[in-house]
Amino acid sequence: MWYYTVNNQQVGPVDEKEIKKLIVAGTITHATMVWTTGMATWLPIAQTALGTLMGSVPPPPIGTVPPAIFVENPKVVQLKKLFTWFWISLIGILLGGIGAISAAILFIIIVYKCWQLVQHEKVRGTADQMVSRCFIPGWNFYWYFPALRGLAKEFNEKFDREAIAGEKINLDLVTWMLICAFGSPITFGVSLIAFIVLWIMYTNKIKNAAIAVILSQK
Repeated sequence: MWYYTVNNQQVGPVDEKEIKKLIVAGTITHATMVWTTGMATWLPIAQTALGTLMGSVPPPPIGTVPPAIFVENPKVVQLKKLFTWFWISLIGILLGGIGAISAAILFIIIVYKCWQLVQHEKVRGTADQMVSRCFIPGWNFYWYFPALRGLAKEFNEKFDREAIAGEKINLDLVTWMLICAFGSPITFGVSLIAFIVLWIMYTNKIKNAAIAVILSQK
């Protein structure tokens, strides 16, 4: 599946058949920037595997320089959208609990995608394992620490191991977030506000860490 740009706006994903139709329609030209999974950066379509689809479309005149186009990595765009909707859902919680389920689901998706980015030979588990075990009754009270605090630790170690310029995550923040979450029923919700604040901070930090890792990939 491919992404392409029109008027500096990212469009996609679309398959090669759709790309060919767009070329015939004149929507995609030699100057159109495209990207697919595995590419380090966006490139003009003629410099990719899709170049053969250009067929009889005439190239731009010699000396013509296409305008510079900045397009965000689709994975980065997706993470930002997930966090935005997570934030919107949290507003619903403050208005009476509406949005709690959607916020939790979006958070799980973000955590899952983050675990996919920190996989290495000695990692504690796959993204599937780290997330799914959070749903085992009883066991999950323990597993939240490896899944959430462990994720922050993995990002910090990845930054050091691969010399990635990213902001490290304070592990104490994660610990207190979980303590406040567990303490909410005991304190009759007094620590709930503290948990929500720390939850937002944590989610934002792992989102930013994930973006730093994605941008470092070549």
